Amino acid sequence: MMKKHIKYIMPFFAFLLLLGCTEEDNTVDKVFQDTVYGAILRTTETISASYNAFDPTSIFSIMLEEQDEEMGDLLESVDVYISFEDNQGDAVDNSTSETLLVNIPASEFTTGDNGLPVISFERSLAEAASAAGLSESDYSGGDRFIYRMVLNLTDGRSYTNTDYGGTVSSSSFFRSPLIYYVGVNCTPLTPVPGTYNVDLQDSYGDGWNGASISVTIDGTTEDYTLDSGSAGSFSVTVPEDTEELSFVFNSGDWDSEITFQVYAPNGDLASEQGPSPGVGEIPLSICPD
Repeated sequence: MMKKHIKYIMPFFAFLLLLGCTEEDNTVDKVFQDTVYGAILRTTETISASYNAFDPTSIFSIMLEEQDEEMGDLLESVDVYISFEDNQGDAVDNSTSETLLVNIPASEFTTGDNGLPVISFERSLAEAASAAGLSESDYSGGDRFIYRMVLNLTDGRSYTNTDYGGTVSSSSFFRSPLIYYVGVNCTPLTPVPGTYNVDLQDSYGDGWNGASISVTIDGTTEDYTLDSGSAGSFSVTVPEDTEELSFVFNSGDWDSEITFQVYAPNGDLASEQGPSPGVGEIPLSICPD
């Protein structure tokens, strides 16, 4: 007798389930009916993240990939703005306000390996200085050029750095900051010996979440990080006659929380990076006293 009840009850519940799935006014549709999808401009590769004051031909160079809900078909153009920040602390402030550098139309993008629009953006120090109205004597180590991008879509929407939260702007996958702080450094031809002090910060207070700084001295590498908390520091002593010295930032899960400063043996600030430090070798600016 029980089997007969089950025989008739099961098709009834199957009918109710089918009715619920096909009903036009179901819960899932209500949740997603007003969803609006945006777009991002991913930094897929940072080729060169700083300028050398001693070399006007030094470049800032990155690779970009545009993503939208139409696999790139919504891309109209990218506006690139440039400004300059004078950090010398003397009586003359050569800082400049933002000005439009270039409009990059969608036609200049090519199709990348993911089937999405890609482009290489590159500007030399000489080009950046000219665009900002500066001469070679107007900038030095510690100053920086700021590139801000605006992603324009064919439906009239636009996105810039202030439109994204930390997950989109700096997570290891998205990395779509739409703003790039390109420091000017004084790169010595040979490593400067002495003790380098490095201060580390995390704005959220939970450490660097997998990020680290690798220091290599003549082929020997040591890794340093902030395991927990909001601040820490470490020191590195570079011997006389050192032939190779590099500081490299390795990305973690929440780079938007990370800042750090590297101080040269003479006590001057050699590099200040973050939030969202550039991945790769950290430029050291050690200008003559």
